[in-house]
Amino acid sequence: MITLKEAESIATQYIEQLQREMNEPLLITKTQEESFGWVFFYQSKDYLETQSISSMLAGNAPFIVDNISGAIHVLGTANPVEVYIQEYAQLNRQ
Repeated sequence: MITLKEAESIATQYIEQLQREMNEPLLITKTQEESFGWVFFYQSKDYLETQSISSMLAGNAPFIVDNISGAIHVLGTANPVEVYIQEYAQLNRQ
């Protein structure tokens, strides 16, 4: 099993990769602990600093860092995040 600190490092590396792809500074805004790992939420740095709607990311799905494997699993955006969390929990902890 991995620790929260290790999960945060994995999440930070993933966010850095997204920043390079998007050419947009990003920040993790929330970390939610679950039985299977942690869910990380993020947003553009510019939006967080200015609250300008034009700077807000759209379609930025939260992602899970699994506490056993350390793997990243990107969630969807069509449903509430709780739906994806419940599905992940059911599929990965039977």
